[in-house]
Amino acid sequence: MNISICLGFFYKGYRVECTRKEARIILQGRVVGKSKAISRAAIEQDVDRLIARRGEVRNG
Repeated sequence: MNISICLGFFYKGYRVECTRKEARIILQGRVVGKSKAISRAAIEQDVDRLIARRGEVRNG
């Protein structure tokens, strides 16, 4: 799936809005991260990394 045709999707509770240049990762109406990945699978990996990083911040 090419990011230029992806309008958006939900993944693990996060909303992902895609444009031609980037994907914005949104939680509770706030942009919590961005991805420059070009495929949905790569964007999902970026969301997983973001979740892990946010978990470390909360726990540590």
